[in-house]
Amino acid sequence: MKSLVIGNGIKVVAPANLLLAKGVSVVVFEISAGIYPYEITSNLISTEDVEVYSGSLPVYVLADIGDVILADGMSPDETIVRQLRGRGHRIIGEFELAASYDRGKLLAITGTKGRTSATALLGKIVKDATRNAFVVEDSASYLDAVCSTTKDSTTVAKVSAYHLETMASFRPIVSSIINIKRNYPEDYASYSDYAGVIERIIRNQTPIDHIVLNYEDDETRRFGIEIDDRPDAPIPFFFSTLRELRCGLFIRNNTIVLRDVDMERELMKTSDISMVGRHNLENAFTAIAMAYKYGISIESIVRSCRGFGPVAHRVEYIATKNGVKFFNDSKGTDVPTAINGIEAMDCPTYLIGGGYDNGADYGEWIESFRGKVRKLVLIGQTRERMASCAHNHGFYDYVYAEDLNEAVSICTSYANPGEAVLLSPACEDRGTYKTFEERGNAFRAIVESL
Repeated sequence: MKSLVIGNGIKVVAPANLLLAKGVSVVVFEISAGIYPYEITSNLISTEDVEVYSGSLPVYVLADIGDVILADGMSPDETIVRQLRGRGHRIIGEFELAASYDRGKLLAITGTKGRTSATALLGKIVKDATRNAFVVEDSASYLDAVCSTTKDSTTVAKVSAYHLETMASFRPIVSSIINIKRNYPEDYASYSDYAGVIERIIRNQTPIDHIVLNYEDDETRRFGIEIDDRPDAPIPFFFSTLRELRCGLFIRNNTIVLRDVDMERELMKTSDISMVGRHNLENAFTAIAMAYKYGISIESIVRSCRGFGPVAHRVEYIATKNGVKFFNDSKGTDVPTAINGIEAMDCPTYLIGGGYDNGADYGEWIESFRGKVRKLVLIGQTRERMASCAHNHGFYDYVYAEDLNEAVSICTSYANPGEAVLLSPACEDRGTYKTFEERGNAFRAIVESL
């Protein structure tokens, strides 16, 4: 049987190339008619055993089709996808396709927030310990890496709800759900629908596998307690940044403690992890607990954690100038993420916010200041609306700046030694800067020039 790859534009090429590399005959259907077939074939590793269609797909082609692979960005709810599902075809995504060819062991992290940082740290721990690991943050990087996997390799994967919707045989030997936040993607009809998709990560795990869960997240705690009684489910292992656990990873007297069935070990001080904020500690605990359950020695885990730096643009320490610390949280492109940035600060803070106006409600963001934010410096399209929201919530110490340069200048004119300046905009830019990375790099350059 042939495999059918469906997608928009050139995105169909990557999954088609993996299938061709594995000797599978492929039908490629570019659904939008946005490009010509030759633009696809010119990017394929081979044109043998390939049929390419753009805009419309002849019905007779389906007679020889087995699996249907959705290229990245293709919705499982598209009409043609629903029709193919109704005909009995197995519908899978790029991530599932890559996983099906992974010859090594798989560790997978999902959740609403924190996946990037947790994946980066776990990847470092595994690489330091095994020297044979692949860290994949999306389906494209997984498709690129999977042909290099071996029976002795380990893949550390950051997995989204979108990926989990089209999983079939995907089975991590250790998985984790960092959190399941109420601010779920708008693609889902309800929180329970979204949570149900996230929890599919254990669908193919067995009782000899493990899942690491956040005890301080209501949904993951409930889920872990529920599956603990199921004989077919993986073994749950909790972590907490707020309380001592009977079994799990927790903090006692500013020391990270690992307690399992027959052992207890003090690992390191919380200050040994150079990721500020409770949310970042949760991300670090995810990685530590997963590495432990994977079988990496505690000594190796601790060494890797002590040598790990924060992920760029996520409450990233930049420099100290005249006693003032500067932090780049340009990734704070929505209210919940920006709140995490504020909560990470442990000193009086001068906050730079603002950018593209997507209609968000900034009330919860303002409420999170709680005496910590000394002054709010506002830039971009949202600045008047943010100022109005701040005023309505009883915060009056705000000022406008024309651009990021002026915002930094204003902050430095007010900040005293022992205080901090934080870029955490609570929205995207879409103006001066094309991406949050570009904005964060500009902030870094401004600070370094002070």
